[in-house]
Amino acid sequence: MEVLMSQLFNLMGAFALLQTFIPPAMRQYIDRGLSMLWERLFRCGDSYMEIQVDEKAAGNHGLNELYRQTGVYVGSLRSALNTQSRLKAYRRMDAAAISFSLHDNDSIDDSFDGVHVSWTHSVMEKENAENNPSYGDSTRRSFTLRFLKRDREIILPAYLDHVSKVSADIERKSSQRFLYTNNYGSWEVTSFSHPSTFDSLALDSGMAERIKTDLDTFSNGKTFYHRNGRAWKRGYLLYGPPGTGKSSLIAAIANYMQFDVYDLELTKVSDNAELKSLLIQTSPKSVIVIEDIDCSVKLCNRDGADEDSKEGTDSQQSSKLTLSGLLNFVDGLWSCCGEERIFIFTTNFKERIDPALLRPGRMDMHILLSYCTFHAFKKLANNYLGIQDHPKFLELEEAMMKSSVQVTPAAIAEILISNQDNTDVALNEVLAAFRTDGHIRDYENIPTKHVDPSIGDENSSKGSHRKSKRRYFGRLMPVFYRKAKHQD
Repeated sequence: MEVLMSQLFNLMGAFALLQTFIPPAMRQYIDRGLSMLWERLFRCGDSYMEIQVDEKAAGNHGLNELYRQTGVYVGSLRSALNTQSRLKAYRRMDAAAISFSLHDNDSIDDSFDGVHVSWTHSVMEKENAENNPSYGDSTRRSFTLRFLKRDREIILPAYLDHVSKVSADIERKSSQRFLYTNNYGSWEVTSFSHPSTFDSLALDSGMAERIKTDLDTFSNGKTFYHRNGRAWKRGYLLYGPPGTGKSSLIAAIANYMQFDVYDLELTKVSDNAELKSLLIQTSPKSVIVIEDIDCSVKLCNRDGADEDSKEGTDSQQSSKLTLSGLLNFVDGLWSCCGEERIFIFTTNFKERIDPALLRPGRMDMHILLSYCTFHAFKKLANNYLGIQDHPKFLELEEAMMKSSVQVTPAAIAEILISNQDNTDVALNEVLAAFRTDGHIRDYENIPTKHVDPSIGDENSSKGSHRKSKRRYFGRLMPVFYRKAKHQD
């Protein structure tokens, strides 16, 4: 007996020593094979549970959405796919990346909340398929999920919900997104491929982070919104002078959220009923944009007392679109016909917008995009010149702080683009722009106090308002500056 035990211990030691020379991937493969062999030889009748996800729904009347989602999810398990000896590769027409999937009848491992599971992609011939040519597809495809019965409460339904959610996120990020514009009652569509991102925007310090935080909170807030009896939507007002990046910020928001964009042109909406119809046609996970809300159409007041609305153009006179209809579009019962949508309004003159549109629930966050600050300039210099610091930066910062001249980020960007091959020349021209001694041309009446929840760097915003009240800059170069006028 002692000799037998000694030989057994020697064998175990030799096996342990041998394992140190086996590569981890191969050792994992051997362990998995031994585990499967052990299960087949000594399987307990009720130790494992299997769930089959067929390609076709019950009765073969349609495709099973969960089957497609499982295929996308399994293809995203890159660390597990790297251990597979064979894979299938494919690329969709509208996708840039190559996707992978399991080979027929192969298995792959996954874990969820500390629980081990495995997926097997089964492909088999249907019975009587050879004798019945009209039977259609002769193969039956399915995914089989296998896990220990003791883990049933952890896996069902949380793991399958996890598979669906991850699959939806992958498809949304990898799929082509679209830009819609309305044309008298219907939407026309084109591909949306605007390159603007929060990394490329020249915003005041901390503004990008605060907007992204708000977007993340909204994206993860379905339960919160429903628990509080609110529609799952968010409204933003972007306001400030022309050329300060309002349209670029809209594109950055759409790219960050991976949402489609609906550009609503109110001049092509005949009445409130058509506006509701357009809203119903929009999809969830979308950004609905109304640009220049203060001057796109002349809206009748809800009480009909706006006499000025009778003095518009012929197209405005024929329109039956009212302010009440727009309010219901943004925050009424019809706004709940689709969820996870963002409404964005833009204007150059916030004070011209009816206060009813400005309140929280319609425009939840007011974002001021003003003239170029030094922080925004540094971002532009990094984007267009590829520099993060320069000896002239200190001089430029001082000039921007002391100068009464206001220059938009778009004008600064044009200077940098025109001189992108010569950094010194570009910075000298920017410096000259802020040192121009043009005489006072006009004044802009912007209130110095705001009671709305505006976003922006507090110091730079107050500075921009004080400067905007004093004067506009004189003429240096027409491409750089433009006199701002109110279009009453």
